[in-house]
Amino acid sequence: MKKLYALLLTGSSLFFSCKKEPASFKVTNRPINEAVYASGEIMPEAYELIKATSNERILQILVEQGAPVQKGQVLVILGEPSQNAQLGILDRQLRLARQNASDSSARSAELRQKSALAKEQYELDLAEAKNYQELAAEKAVPAQEAERRTLKAQASLAEYNNLRYQQRALQDDQKEKVLSVSRQLAELRQLRENNVLTSSIEGKVFSIYLNEGSTAAAGEPILLAGSAARFKLELLVDERDIAQVKPGQKIVFETDAFKGRQFRATITKIVPVIQKENRSFKVEAAVEGTDSFFPQSSVEANILIRQSNALAIPSAYLLAGDSVWVAAAEGKIIKRKLNTGVRSGQWTEIKGGLKAGDLIYEKAP
Repeated sequence: MKKLYALLLTGSSLFFSCKKEPASFKVTNRPINEAVYASGEIMPEAYELIKATSNERILQILVEQGAPVQKGQVLVILGEPSQNAQLGILDRQLRLARQNASDSSARSAELRQKSALAKEQYELDLAEAKNYQELAAEKAVPAQEAERRTLKAQASLAEYNNLRYQQRALQDDQKEKVLSVSRQLAELRQLRENNVLTSSIEGKVFSIYLNEGSTAAAGEPILLAGSAARFKLELLVDERDIAQVKPGQKIVFETDAFKGRQFRATITKIVPVIQKENRSFKVEAAVEGTDSFFPQSSVEANILIRQSNALAIPSAYLLAGDSVWVAAAEGKIIKRKLNTGVRSGQWTEIKGGLKAGDLIYEKAP
């Protein structure tokens, strides 16, 4: 980035000769402000670009360009209409899974009842088997009958254990279904939450970049919202000039949106990390006044870094090779080589070749 200087002259007036042609100027000392050139854009003092976090369809844009916004207000909803139906389905599935996992579910109650009956049957068969074993020992009943009663008790125990296993398996299965549906529902709700884009500031909508129904890529801006009354500059300063730039320094800037007008700002922040792609540093400045600007308009600025008192002439009087027509002795007008310093489009500092009071001419007489 090329380093430029601005020359701001105040406190004096131009002196022209009484002749109609050519125009003349009387050289005097005057204040000179040296400046560093910077370029960038103007933005709201506080702003945010509302972006999609993933590739999503824009379902709704709930604000219009120029509309005021409040902090926390929903601005954009992303996603598909079917996601609402999916939420309803998963919600119903979760309620059903929780019902089935509870002790009051029909299947659970059925198995609990069967298990209780099986337990009673097992206890009866076990008591009967023990009784027959005792009788068989006394030779009161055949040993085969005692064995049959024992096998029956074992079968009752197996049935009881099987029903208890079914109860536990049912509970585990239903709990797993509850967890699975809960995870799906949480993921969909999180997705929906990420797709509901809200404002973090109070201000207004400056620009809407995309339309409803279009797809926003991850990180792609959908709209720009920002403070309505205050603005700031976001400038880039060449790394060769950044050492001269300090917070609190004044800035004079122009923007193409207001051709011919100059505005002022004050440096508030210098980001101390170089941007490698352009070898520049980012500088922020608060814009003075309450003028309304167009965000993201390009800006050319002069950061005022030094003030001194020196000779200066209008740049229009300067000839090729940094020379000028100057009044000499005996009414002669001669061309004189100058040693120039700081210059802008309108003024040039003179370091040598002229002195205060010299009369110069815009053209040869």
